[in-house]
Amino acid sequence: MLKVRIRKNLPGFNLDVAFAVNQEILAVIGPSGSGKTMTMLCIAGLIQPDEGYIRLNSKVLYDSDSGLNLPPQQRRVGFVFQNYALFPHLTVRDNIAFGIRHLSRQEVEDRVWRLLDKMHIQELGHRYPRQLSAGQQQRVALGRALAPEPEVLLMDEPFSALDTYVKEQLERELLALQHFYQGNILFVTHDLSEGYKLSSKIAVYESGRILQCDSKQQVIAAPANRAVARLTGVRNLMAGAVVEIEDSSVWVAVPELGGRLRVTIRDAAQLAIDQQVTIGIRAEYVQVADHLDENTFLGKVSQAVEGVASINYSVRVHGTATAGHDLEASLSKSEAPPIPIGQSCYLRLPPDRLCMIGG
Repeated sequence: MLKVRIRKNLPGFNLDVAFAVNQEILAVIGPSGSGKTMTMLCIAGLIQPDEGYIRLNSKVLYDSDSGLNLPPQQRRVGFVFQNYALFPHLTVRDNIAFGIRHLSRQEVEDRVWRLLDKMHIQELGHRYPRQLSAGQQQRVALGRALAPEPEVLLMDEPFSALDTYVKEQLERELLALQHFYQGNILFVTHDLSEGYKLSSKIAVYESGRILQCDSKQQVIAAPANRAVARLTGVRNLMAGAVVEIEDSSVWVAVPELGGRLRVTIRDAAQLAIDQQVTIGIRAEYVQVADHLDENTFLGKVSQAVEGVASINYSVRVHGTATAGHDLEASLSKSEAPPIPIGQSCYLRLPPDRLCMIGG
């Protein structure tokens, strides 16, 4: 298990984060400059925090109280940098072997060959980094990071420089990596869909803080606050007030929509009538309906942006005579015919797809 609780103060920026992972993949998402990479560098021992601790299984890597700060080579932490940082003067084999030169020649050869095989680059051992594609370089960097058999693997935006086809291949390989690598994996990404696909847990960063760290399902289904909802792609956020509570449902009056919404909820114990809440729904969860019904509202299409498989709509719903709300809907081309700009339509917000944020 990796346990981290650290603080680092810099001019104009403070990092203050705490989280734990236990033989799983943690996706670290958030805007640029929010402290994601700095956290990785602190775990690797490349930056020293000002306060806190970093514990990896039975070993303490850093502890401000005792003054302990292990150097990077003693931490058993593998790091795949965003630009791969391969040694240009070394072959693929020598790059992978770089961190295990203390082993016997036979052990080095056996381990390098095994990693060449696992990374599907057996035929590239004699080449130099300049002779490799970006995807091949990424595989070599991953093999080099795994060679010392680290207990935690850090990856800083590992797929950002790759085209879609190669990226999807390497994503599958990262998932397969868990079959033979039993350590913890942390990877930084700006792509929420990538983070969700590859991880079991997501940490959402903003301004040097972790706003929420939980299972990926929980982060998406129940954002901790408006900022998490926004950073995880919830484009529809509306203010409301609780008007009725049942065991598994809550009714919320939403003035912007001119009506009320039923929200499916597991635990209503913390809610009260007239409590102010925020209701959110992802654009891809919004549905087209053919008539007015529960959680259904009439609106007029004001914008339509066509993608490969879906069309993103902005639909103006008039809650009152003087106010309204623009609902964002991403509708699959295979499930709904195109809706022309200016045409009216019914949009349904499924109760089990709505998230409710207190305050």
